[in-house]
Amino acid sequence: MSQTHDNTLTDIVIDYEQFDEMRDLLEDDFQDLVSTYLVDSRRRIDALATAVADNDNANGFEIAHALKGASANLGAAQMMALSGTLQEACRDNHISQHADTVTEMQHAIQRLETDIHKHLGQS
Repeated sequence: MSQTHDNTLTDIVIDYEQFDEMRDLLEDDFQDLVSTYLVDSRRRIDALATAVADNDNANGFEIAHALKGASANLGAAQMMALSGTLQEACRDNHISQHADTVTEMQHAIQRLETDIHKHLGQS
């Protein structure tokens, strides 16, 4: 995957097609999924900040991997891309160089929540 493609993917907050497919599939349980995803993602991002501070590549990899998978299921494209970036950094033992990625994830989860509420017609 080229760097240009990664940047383009990172700019897409939500893949609405994936998001709506999951909403149609889960119907009444979808709101619970979204709420759980947002709470869990914030916890994982906090844990990633700790992993960066501790230079803990192994734990960072596992957390980034879990966040990437959960994000893919929901269509959270930007979070999926950022998690993938951090996962690769951990694989290369470079988590300590990615505090900026974690900061970007903290902003991305806020954008994602706003976009989800707009898409679902909530304020």
